[in-house]
Amino acid sequence: MTVSLGGVMVGLDGTALTIAGPDVARTANASLAELQWIANAYLVALAVALFPAGRLADRIGRRRVFVAGVAGFGVISVLIAASSAAWLLIVLRAGQGVCGALLQPAALALLRASFSGKRLDVALGVWGGAGALSIAAGPVVAGLIVQHLGWPMVFLVNGPIAAVTVLLALSAVGESRAEGPPGRPRDLIRAPGVALGTVLTGLSYFSLYGLLFFLTLYLRNVRGLDPVGAAEWLLPLTAVLVLSAPIGGALTARFGPRLPIVGGLVLVLVGMLGFLALEPASAQAKILPAALVLGCGTGVALIAATQVVIAGAPVSMSALASALQQVATQVGGVAGILVLGLVMSWRVGTLVPAGTDVGEAAQGLGSGAAAFIPGFHAAIAAAAVVIAAGAVLATRTSHRLPAQPAGPPDAASDVDGERRHQQ
Repeated sequence: MTVSLGGVMVGLDGTALTIAGPDVARTANASLAELQWIANAYLVALAVALFPAGRLADRIGRRRVFVAGVAGFGVISVLIAASSAAWLLIVLRAGQGVCGALLQPAALALLRASFSGKRLDVALGVWGGAGALSIAAGPVVAGLIVQHLGWPMVFLVNGPIAAVTVLLALSAVGESRAEGPPGRPRDLIRAPGVALGTVLTGLSYFSLYGLLFFLTLYLRNVRGLDPVGAAEWLLPLTAVLVLSAPIGGALTARFGPRLPIVGGLVLVLVGMLGFLALEPASAQAKILPAALVLGCGTGVALIAATQVVIAGAPVSMSALASALQQVATQVGGVAGILVLGLVMSWRVGTLVPAGTDVGEAAQGLGSGAAAFIPGFHAAIAAAAVVIAAGAVLATRTSHRLPAQPAGPPDAASDVDGERRHQQ
């Protein structure tokens, strides 16, 4: 429960920013590039810091690093709520990313140290479901908060959540660490299936983050919906992740990872192609089937790919494996927003008259706003190509999870003898 709560805080923050983005941009007078970096500074800093944080957690204690990350995340969130300059928001989001790097690998490593075999599959499914729940709740919570209290409150709520999580971690979670020299990412990648699982995780987030970023601009700027209205549009896509993530864990435990990953990515591809039907005044019902299919496929594929990475690593390198999985998540998300943003800007630039602000038009604003939909379609087509390549690559996944690391944690991973605490 405790480690899931930490993940929920991060998940809420990520999708909440998606809804709050247009309001943040107006307050900070941010350009499209600055808005992208307000979103991406967190992801980039997280990706850079994850491996050092994972090694640190294995070495000095996973609970200790988890608590430090949660506390720092909460404090910086409060500082973000008090900021309005674009450059400062970018800097603080980067600091938030470093704290996220501390808490996320340590959270998964604490799970890995407490569960093994099929119990680990179930635990990872529950953890994924909690994260999916935060993603699903994020737009709704953010929509209500932004509309009635303003976007700073979206970040301010992380303060009390962080405080509760720290108290729970200190009182209910046992410490664990690995003895001996710290593991190296290069050795970890050689473990069965780890490299492929990492790539497939990144490809899944490439589509999810890119779609959510530009779909929110469509809802807020092109359609003119308020934050709550935009959240209602996004809710079916994100809510289905709550069900599909645990299902992905169960399917992987029953059939192995290949079927859930390939099948999940195929569903993502089908759902992504469905968004090519989006028009300036599309009713939500027109896009609903595509949103449900894409959300279901994403949840199944992500959990199966995560299990390949985590189960393929020795227990003594569990935090490092968690860091690798999170690096894939953040790099995939950053690439999705940036690459699809380039595609969007390129397509919009070919359609608007000379002298039109392309960056403004690519946000669905200004005199060139009519070019947003063709740009959105071009970005969706690019994402579909990437996901199709991922589905083909996923056929190389093993039918079974690696058996070698699946035994109970070794003594080195639990030196304080506190396995009695269940995270």
